Amino acid sequence: MRLLVADTTWNIAGLAHALRKEGFYITEAGSGAELMEFASSAEQNAILIDPDLPDMDAGDLIARLRADHPRMVIVVVSRRVEDAMRTRFMVRGADELFEWPAKPVEIAARLRAYVRRTCGFASPQLTSGALTLNVEDRSVHWGQMPLHLTRLEYELIEMLMLRAGGMVTREQIMLQLYAWQDEPDPKIIDVYICRIRSKLAAIGAPEDVLVTAFGQGVRIPMLTLSERQEAAA
Repeated sequence: MRLLVADTTWNIAGLAHALRKEGFYITEAGSGAELMEFASSAEQNAILIDPDLPDMDAGDLIARLRADHPRMVIVVVSRRVEDAMRTRFMVRGADELFEWPAKPVEIAARLRAYVRRTCGFASPQLTSGALTLNVEDRSVHWGQMPLHLTRLEYELIEMLMLRAGGMVTREQIMLQLYAWQDEPDPKIIDVYICRIRSKLAAIGAPEDVLVTAFGQGVRIPMLTLSERQEAAA
């Protein structure tokens, strides 16, 4: 998962460093205006804001983000969280306020839960046929067989499964994986897809686990509720 962070204080810089260690990709913005620009043009799963912004009121920023991105996970991070602050920011559109320092593993778990629920998943396990991804321990299995992926390969699979069967363009994948930071040639996405397919084939999965459409992108078909119920019967 990728987090967009308003990295304007040592407070949130410390949290961003801790969340990198927990497996998140981080995009840093130096101001509220820069964060708004990134939010409108890049891919991210959640936004973290320190209320001490150099260029605008944090409540106003949250309200603008919520209006532009109704389903985005928006979290405020502060060294001291008071009831009045919590009420003000949540009324403006924040999903949660984290008090930092705290245990990074707990914050990471809560962020992953908020993101997957926003995408419509009640369980940490995302399933497409025999393919299962667990967002908590970042593992992928085909049936009972573990699928050993690189970090970028896992991020690609997670992104596709969180889209619940929707088509994802190569540009969206590039923004999720790299966010303009040291971007390689976009053809690298085809390399990742080929590698994932080879690893899936090696443990008995068919080629159509990943579906590509020329000029459109790639997706992982997800079972509907009725299909899951039929498969379980």
